[in-house]
Amino acid sequence: MNPWPFSARRIRKELTLILLLNLGCYLLFIHWDLFEKLDVWLHQHPASQLDEVLLLSFTLALSMTWFAIRRLREARQLLKALRRQAERDDITGLANRRRANQALQRETERSCRSGRRYSVLLIDLDHFKHINDSHGHLVGDKVLQRFGQVLRQRARQLDTIARWGGEEFIIVCPETEQDGALALAESISQLLRETDFDPALRVTASIGVATLADDDTPDSLVHRADICLYAAKQAGRNQVVGENHSPAPQP
Repeated sequence: MNPWPFSARRIRKELTLILLLNLGCYLLFIHWDLFEKLDVWLHQHPASQLDEVLLLSFTLALSMTWFAIRRLREARQLLKALRRQAERDDITGLANRRRANQALQRETERSCRSGRRYSVLLIDLDHFKHINDSHGHLVGDKVLQRFGQVLRQRARQLDTIARWGGEEFIIVCPETEQDGALALAESISQLLRETDFDPALRVTASIGVATLADDDTPDSLVHRADICLYAAKQAGRNQVVGENHSPAPQP
């Protein structure tokens, strides 16, 4: 079910229906010679005010059409703003889980059509609760924002970066095999080590990487990335773990 009461497609559909309705009325008028009959009637009743009424109706129709177009444009702009708000995380400005799920579904369908695999990175900030407890939630929010900037610096423009929930993030990487996804994960870890998160000092992350298999669904793919993420945490955190990639200690 579409959660949005309006959409650009629906607006175009309704405008098309209005156009077809008016065209149908016009064709019926021609088919029954109503224009000629109306003209004859007006000549037979010269004192009638019908011509003034028709003129008023015509100008009113134009005004209402202009009014409707203006309101539709405003509604479309409002719809875009609401959609952006509904698909963005308030703290980091990244996509939220809803949009990430849409990207996962879209890329799974695309992969089925093209045969090209995609990968996901599931990322968890290490000991984030300790940061909140030691420095407060305002600092914690700043760490999340700074980490979002780190992800933007390393991810490609076509990747979807989203806050999955709490201190967990996900990156959906279209047309990316396991090796490319692991390279991205290692690059993120390296940039984290070079980034100043003052006053939180050093911030690290555990990353699980999974690549779409033939029988995968979005849920099963994320589940396998979550298993790799859990393995990274079990290995001491600050690790990158893929399905065919053993954890290695980070400096």
